[in-house]
Amino acid sequence: MPSYNTHRIFNYLVFLVISVLLYKSNVFITNLGLYFILGAGFYIGTDFITPDLDIESTAIKRWGVLKILWLPYMWLFKHGQSSHNILYGAVVRVLYISLIILGIYYLLFRSLPSEMMVSPVYVFVFLTGIMAANALHIVLDAVF
Repeated sequence: MPSYNTHRIFNYLVFLVISVLLYKSNVFITNLGLYFILGAGFYIGTDFITPDLDIESTAIKRWGVLKILWLPYMWLFKHGQSSHNILYGAVVRVLYISLIILGIYYLLFRSLPSEMMVSPVYVFVFLTGIMAANALHIVLDAVF
């Protein structure tokens, strides 16, 4: 199994290479805002919402004291099984942490502001970044 830093370096190199290739091919995303959202999702997927959140890993330690939020996830999912599924592993982690964050927010303020509405395009692009980063993690694990 590759180390945490190996995963990070691999992911960022692939992201950089793909970005350069898209730019050179004139397929570069013309909306820099969407590219930024994609990059943010990719960063979150590489450094914080990784398939290794189901074990005591560097990724879980990056959460600091908030790693307590991931304890139920660690108990529910076995390492290398559903958390490393290329199709739904990232989706489960994003839904899991989103429900916790929105639940805590709701309990504190008893409502969700109407300003929370975000364009579905931005949500899709952000999730695409997370899922791409997670897919690269799983591919690298499979190779080594």
